[in-house]
Amino acid sequence: MNVSQWFNNGLFGEPALMLGLIAFTGLFLQKQPVQKLLSGTIKTMIGFKLMQIGASETGSSLSNLSAVIQNSFQIIGIIPHNETITAMTQINYGKEMAVILLIGMIVHLVIARFTPIKYIFLSGHHMLFMAALLAGLLVSSAMDTWQTMLIGGIVLAGSMSTAPLLSQRYVRRVIGGDQFAIGHFNSFGYLIAGFVGSLLKPKKQQEKPLKKTKLTVLFQDHMVVIFGFTFILFAIASVFSPQGSIESMFAGRHFIIVSIIQATWFAGGCYIVLAGVRMMLAEIVPAFKGIADRIVPGAIPALDCPVLYSYAPVAAVTGFLLSFAGGLGAMTMMMQLQYTVIIPGIIPNFFSGGAAGVIAYQMGGKRGLVVASLIHGFILTLLPVFLVPLLTNLGYLRTTFADSDFSIVGVIVNSLLKWFL
Repeated sequence: MNVSQWFNNGLFGEPALMLGLIAFTGLFLQKQPVQKLLSGTIKTMIGFKLMQIGASETGSSLSNLSAVIQNSFQIIGIIPHNETITAMTQINYGKEMAVILLIGMIVHLVIARFTPIKYIFLSGHHMLFMAALLAGLLVSSAMDTWQTMLIGGIVLAGSMSTAPLLSQRYVRRVIGGDQFAIGHFNSFGYLIAGFVGSLLKPKKQQEKPLKKTKLTVLFQDHMVVIFGFTFILFAIASVFSPQGSIESMFAGRHFIIVSIIQATWFAGGCYIVLAGVRMMLAEIVPAFKGIADRIVPGAIPALDCPVLYSYAPVAAVTGFLLSFAGGLGAMTMMMQLQYTVIIPGIIPNFFSGGAAGVIAYQMGGKRGLVVASLIHGFILTLLPVFLVPLLTNLGYLRTTFADSDFSIVGVIVNSLLKWFL
């Protein structure tokens, strides 16, 4: 085996090894001790494998839910879930994902160093999600593999630099300055929330803050939320199924038992996926940030969206619930129009909807919160309709990418490919 084959089938052929190399390189450049080099590299690879295991569990539950919905309503349901489709994408395109991620991180630092856009995107899991989207889109084109990786990395870098920039005008209003930005690929959703909220800005200078309720404490644990809403989805879908069909599908179990088991299965898979992502990125992101601090003076860290929750916790919870309600409205519309139905995702509505609710409340008070959150959820659920047909080379996975920027970037990249190729 020559050197090229060794790299393609060995190092680059196994994304866990490639991501481990990224972590090792970053830690080595920071002159970390041998113990840290080894632990960081190994944890990165283990975290990636955990993500695969969790995705297998969640994917099974999503498939069962889609089967129940199709049986009950005679529709095909697709649930947006970034972690699941990313883990599934890496099965066939793991090498491309890893290289796109590496190139994207490097080019992103170059943009921050030599342009006025000084944001450093630190939400590593969303870097990975966007790399998966770009790999899934670009591999099906007529380009060579190296072109796919290079262009994918450049697009990823541009997305990482642009997303914080687009939402910062509203984030600045929430936090009162530029201490940080939001590094989360739902910038279009935050723009919508901020814009709609600003249109409904109250005449009063300051509204009374929303009161905390017992629901606030309950919804602080997103695993409980994931379980609860997955159970509700299974239960509602099962109620409308033909008599005896659920029992025949699930070895004679009552639909309530099936709903509990499947919700536990899905929530457990999500927990494993998120634990794997956290373990993997806990080593990559600090290395990335350490390099960025050295070469990009004055950079603004772009953090994950939950950092906004503390500025208006009740608005975050309300935004989540109303965003999910807006998603149900979009789903109902698609059912009436006989579109392939996108079922509103619990995780994107929890995270993106919560952050959008904080922005909407800051810009437009209670009225802005209600209206903007409903519109946000509607758009968040509708946008993947335009993305799903572009990912046919991945197979029919019953899931797709969730947050708004993935659909927008996917459509733009696909349009450019058709134009130039």
